[in-house]
Order: sequence, then C-alpha cells, then structure tokens
Amino acid sequence: MGGRDQNDQDRKRVTGWWRAAPLLRLYRPALVAVGVGLLFSAVGAAAVARWEDRVNRIEFENAAETEAIVMQNGMNEYISRLVALRTLFESTNEEITRSEFETFSVRLFERHPGMLRIGWLPRVNRKERAEYEAAAVTDGVSGYRIKSLQGDGFATAPQSDEYFPVFYSTQPKTSSVYGMDYATVPERRAILERARDNDRVAAIRTRLYEPREGGRLPDVLVAIPVYAKGTSREAVADRRRNLAGFVVGIFDLPLLIQSIRVTTGASPAVSVNVYPPFTGQIVSLEQTQPDYSSAATAPQSMRDVARAVHWSGSLKIGDTDWQVRAMPTAGGSLETSYDRAVAVLIVGMLLTLSLSTYLMLASRNSRRLSVANRRVLELAQTDILTGLPNRAFFLARLDELNGRLEDGGPTFSILMLDLDRFKNVNDSLGHGAGDALLRQVAQRLKSAVRASDVLARLGGDEFAIIQEACEDQRACSTELAGRIARLVTEPFLLPGHRVEIGTSIGIAIAPDHGSDQEQLLKKADLALYRSKSAGRNCFTIYDEAMSAELEARNTLEGDLRDAIARCQLEVHYQPFVDALSGARRGFEALVRWRHPTRGLIPPDQFIALAEETGLIVPLGEFVLRRACADAAGWPSELAVAVNLSPIQFKEADLFEVISAALADSGLPPQRLEIEITESVLLERGVENHAFMERLKDLGIELALDDFGTGYSSLSYLTAFPFDKIKIDKSFIRNLTQQPRSSAIISSIVTLARGLDMSVTAEGVETREEFERLKALGVNFAQGYLFGRPHPIERILFDAPVEPSHLDAA
Repeated sequence: MGGRDQNDQDRKRVTGWWRAAPLLRLYRPALVAVGVGLLFSAVGAAAVARWEDRVNRIEFENAAETEAIVMQNGMNEYISRLVALRTLFESTNEEITRSEFETFSVRLFERHPGMLRIGWLPRVNRKERAEYEAAAVTDGVSGYRIKSLQGDGFATAPQSDEYFPVFYSTQPKTSSVYGMDYATVPERRAILERARDNDRVAAIRTRLYEPREGGRLPDVLVAIPVYAKGTSREAVADRRRNLAGFVVGIFDLPLLIQSIRVTTGASPAVSVNVYPPFTGQIVSLEQTQPDYSSAATAPQSMRDVARAVHWSGSLKIGDTDWQVRAMPTAGGSLETSYDRAVAVLIVGMLLTLSLSTYLMLASRNSRRLSVANRRVLELAQTDILTGLPNRAFFLARLDELNGRLEDGGPTFSILMLDLDRFKNVNDSLGHGAGDALLRQVAQRLKSAVRASDVLARLGGDEFAIIQEACEDQRACSTELAGRIARLVTEPFLLPGHRVEIGTSIGIAIAPDHGSDQEQLLKKADLALYRSKSAGRNCFTIYDEAMSAELEARNTLEGDLRDAIARCQLEVHYQPFVDALSGARRGFEALVRWRHPTRGLIPPDQFIALAEETGLIVPLGEFVLRRACADAAGWPSELAVAVNLSPIQFKEADLFEVISAALADSGLPPQRLEIEITESVLLERGVENHAFMERLKDLGIELALDDFGTGYSSLSYLTAFPFDKIKIDKSFIRNLTQQPRSSAIISSIVTLARGLDMSVTAEGVETREEFERLKALGVNFAQGYLFGRPHPIERILFDAPVEPSHLDAA
C-alpha cells in the first residue's frame, strides 16, 4: 500500500510539470521582459535619485547663498546708517547737540527693528571731565557722572588720562548707561582701540549692563571711530591723536536678522542658523548653539548641522564674521523627496507590465496602434512646453470661425498677448526659469478663459485667445483683457526667485476690423504694438488711426535713414562744471536732427525709433566721431562725454569704432568719457565687463548714467570699472522740497567717495539747487543753470584753443 501511494504522488508531480512546461515556454518572453524591465527600472530609478539629489543640492546651495547675500546686504544697510552718524559728526564745525543726535538717530532707524540703542562716546581727557559732567546735567541727564564698571554695578570712575563715557544715547535720560566709561570694560576698550587704529567698523558679541525687557544673549556692539574734521588719519599715530570719539550701536541680532528676512521675503524652503564668531577659546561643536535660528523647531548645535546637508558661509558685521549655516527646511521644496526617482520606477514597472501584456495579448496591437496615431495628431497641434494648442491649431480654428462668419455665424475677437520683461527673466535666471515661468503663465491664462474660448501659445512669449459668442463682443474682450492683465502682474514664484512681469494685449474684433485671417492678425498686432508703446502692461483695441500711425512711423524711419546718409544730424554740446570752482570741465555731446521740412526734431522723437530699427549704430558712430573731432580743438583741460546705446554694445566692432574715432581726431583717450546706462549691464555681463576693461586700458573714463532710475544695483558699481556716477535729474528736481532727495544724494556721494568715484548731478536749473549740491559734496554739475546745449560754433571757450596734432603717419 505504501509503495502504491508513493507511486501515485510521483505520477501526479510529473503530470503537473508537463502541464506547466508549455505555459512557461509560452510566457518565457514575457517573463524575461519582466525580469529585464524590473532590473532597468531599478537602475534607472537609482540614477535619477542620484541626479535629483545633485540637482536639489545645487538649487539649495544657490538659494542658501542668495539668503546669505540678502542678510549681508540688510546688515550692511544697518551699518551704513550708523556710518551716517559718523558723517554727521565729521561734517560740521559746530558741536552736535543732544537733541540733534537723538532726532537724527531716531529718524535713521525708523522702521528698522533690531537696533536697541545708539550712543555717542566722546573722547574726554582728565581736564574736560568736570565740564562734560556739568554739560550732561544741564542737558537734563540728572546725576550724570563718568562711571566705571565694578562687578555687576557702576561706581564713580577713578581719575584717568582718558575716558570714553556714554554722553548721548537713545535711551531715556534716566537710564544708568549714561556716563558708563567703555575704557573701564576690557572687552569694550579692546573693540574701541581696534576700531580707532584700523579706522573701520568693529563689532563684538556682548551682553548689556542695563538689560532690556526679556533680553538675552546675543547682542552685538558695533563701534565706529569719529575723527576731528579736517584732520589726517593716514597713520595709526594720526588716528590716535585726532580721534574725537565713537558712535556705538547695540543690535538685537535675532530680531534684526528676522526683520531683514521678513522684509526681503526670505525663502521658507531654507532654514538659516547664525552662530557666534570663532574665537581663540576651544568650544565643542556640540555646545555651539545659534545666535539666530529661522527654524520653528528647537535650535540645532553646529555639530547637528554639520551632520546633515548644509551650506556654510559667514555674516560680516564690521570686522567680525558670524558663522552662517543653512539647511533645507524639513518638508520644504528644497528637501530631496525623490519624486522623480519613484516616478521613474513606477513608469519602468508600468512599461514592463505593458510590454509583458503586449507579448501575451498580441491581439491588442491594432488598438494600441490607433491610440498612438491619435496621440501623434494631438502632439502636432499642441505646444509641448505649456500643453496649450499651438499656432497651427489656432490658425485652423481662426479659419473655421471666419468661414462661419461668412454664413452669418457669431462674432468673435482676437486677443494677442506679449509678455513684458520676460526677456530679462530669461537672460538673468536662464532658459529653465523662463520655461517654468511660461508654464505658470499658461495656467493663469487658462483660469481666465472659458471652456469655449481658444487659448494658444504662438511661440516664444506670445499667446493668443479667440473669444466668441458674446452679446457685446467689445465689452467682453476688454473685460477679459483687464482680468488677464491683473492676473499676470501678480508675482510668480520660481525656485529661489520671485518674479514680476506684465503683459501687453492687442485686440481685434471680427467682422468690425476684418473678415479674413491676415487682416485680423495684422490689426491685432498693431493694437499690441500700441500697448507696448504706451508703457506696457495694458490692452488696446484696434482703431483705424493705428494704421496711419504705422505709416507715419515707417515714413519717419525712412527720413531718419536719409538723414544719417545725408548728414542732416547735428551734435550740440552742454557744459558740465566743477562744483567747487565753477570752472567748465567739459561738454556732453547731444544729437539733434534738423529735418528739411519739420525743422529741429528733439531726440525723444527719434532715438527710440533708431534703437528699434538698428539705426542707432550708424547714428551713434556719427555722434562719437563728430564729438571727438570737435573736442580735439578745445582747450586741453576740457573733456567730452558721449552716450552709448545698449544696442551699440552688441556690435562686435564697437571697440575698433571708438579707437578709430580717437585716432582719426587725435583726441587723447583721457579726454573722452563714455556714458553707459544700467540696462547695458543686465545682458552679457562677462563680455561687457571685458569690453569696459579694454576701454579703461586705453585711458577712457566710464560713467554710469541716470543712476537711480533703473535697477540701481550696487553690485554694478563694484563689478564694473566706473569712474563716475551721474545722478538722474529727477532727484535734483525735488532737491529743495523733499529732504529725502538730499539724503539719497548724500548717500550716493558717500558711496561714490568710498569707491573712489566722482559724482555729477544732471538737470541743475537754479542757484539754490547748485548750492545745495555743493554742500552735499557733488563733484560736477550739469544743467540749464550753466548753459543749454548749443552747436560748436556758438560756444565760447575761456581758454585758448590748442588744436591736437594728428600723427603724420
């Protein structure tokens, strides 16, 4: 019995194998495909995960570096406001009163949280002690005396050769800090000596001896030396001898940094920790806690940060560096989530499943082929980047609506959209950011239109909409255009950046403005051009006057071409003078067009047209050559300033053109000043910097024109080799009525002085403005007060003309 049972089991096992074998042979390709597909999916997911990690790290490091730069710029602004107090003490011969100090200090730091107190520490010798103590009492500081720190309290300071007491302060006059002698506190005396000897801002991490409500470490003390007006500070001995005192400020570092981050819209995806400066003391990284942490969780020690993904940098306050460590915020957009790797794995598995299913169910090939054919047709009429219909679909739909219109179909309108300032985003942030921005714009536009409307991307930053079936087509199209304009002006959030753009819209309505495709598109384009000319970020409905304007513009363009060819352009010269002596230092060359029938045409009517059409290149070369030739015959101390257009900077032979103008005229390069606007610096930064360095090597001076009206980035002043800043006339116009204009000009002058640049004020028209500018320290002035632009033959030179001698060769 036992043997028979065993034989039955063996028979069943063999029978089962023979039944399974055909199935295994049948599904072997599918099984192989499953194994290979899973292997490649896993390898691909691992590779994508490594790529995601690398990309996220790069994005995080860029975002962290941006946050550090923003914090540093904010800190520099606070320091510069303290430096303004030093300027207050050093710029007057009269003693600054307590009231003036308090008023100026409070106004400087209005809406700037984080500044706890500001003080003035005069240098007081033994003989002056009683006089200062009496003066403070007279000013209302009851019981004022010079005190020294003993333990945790104060006592009357012993006799000494020199004191640095708190004489003025933003604290109430009842505060115990008045009279505190910093010379008796070793760590504070050390920072004062460091600031004095180095003539620079010095800072330390300190504690308050009169704690504030709820106060805790860390607080930062910043000291700025003040020297007697007009004295030398070249050597250390000079600084020690001519020291007048110190301006000191106490910062609440956490509150200050938090206010900077809130004001500048810091990225929530980056957590920032600021740690104390490294000192000579050996401190465990485990014990090093941050002075500031942006994370909502408990602050992390420096060791904890070092173990995770982080970015290291520094925050410079005066001459001391606080350590900055940044990490991706937990759950934030910069934390690697490996979504793409998971997607690759899932897609790989799905492809594997699809392939195995295909191998098992060959009968579905025909259906899959038909689906693929439909998908190809959809892609042919779809914009790949945004997922919107493309130009081909748009034109086909427009032809269809025009055909219906001929048969009594509904009216419709075409809205042509062009994004404003999109090129700046592409140039500054890269094409990846530009593509991301286009996708976000497409989503907003989709939310603004109806399901029956056609929204298409025509190419680049151009979009188009067909709106139909409205009772009042004109009212509906203007309402839609206004809604779109408002939507697009709202900020866009790109990785690590906040971008603001606008859109210009042109509208054409069928059949009022045409009944065929070419007419409607042409007239919508004309309306779009009018919107761009009107200042952008607006919409315009076509009217017949636009065609006339286009014709007039084409006529003016033709006339301008003839004027350049026939030398109908003139160069007029406006003087600029030395602010101190009043002597002329040179002239700015300004182009004028004397039209044979329309008379003298001002530049604002043809310069923009010249730049749009490229005529600015020959026009600019004419002005440069004429200015150099005329200036060669002027007195040798007079320079000539020539403006260069951003369009000219794109010309490969611009350097040769300038060199040829100098060589042909014999004008020394040192007498030529090239004026450049900030828009030049936004594009091709590396190439333009190299070009400007070549001009500097020749000896040509470079001026940043219309400073304050564009982006006014301070980085341009340090990154590019400018010799001069020209303050735009809009600041001069309000100089005598608005104190803020004076403060801005004073700041620009101080900044230029620190960068070894001179300052020219444009648009000076009154003696009062000129006197005010002189008091603010401007080097040169230009405007109608000193002379209007005139042709060369109407200019009288004070000095005899010394003609330049051209090389005989």
